[in-house]
Amino acid sequence: MKKDSRIISRGPFKGKRIEFAPGTGINKFLKISEDFMIKILGLRPEEYLITDESSLYDFTGFDKMELHNVHKEIQEMYNIDVSAIKSGNLLGIFRRISESKGRASC
Repeated sequence: MKKDSRIISRGPFKGKRIEFAPGTGINKFLKISEDFMIKILGLRPEEYLITDESSLYDFTGFDKMELHNVHKEIQEMYNIDVSAIKSGNLLGIFRRISESKGRASC
């Protein structure tokens, strides 16, 4: 058994395996992710778990209006437009932030 998977021992999913998505991509953007989670979602590192498949939708009950407000806040905070990332994938957002910082330092 992988160390990032586990078999459920009781309940309706008894015998089913839980596997956590990898976090190798997120780990490459650790400083950005911590900054983002605090500034945009108001969460400290000990208050969340994110993986390469995590999205904005995992943290809020977004409807289109709320998501628009979050996109606007990201635009204001990081000077990037992430509205094209329809899935709200955090890894994709962190990549864009990193790329924009790289361009800014040139």
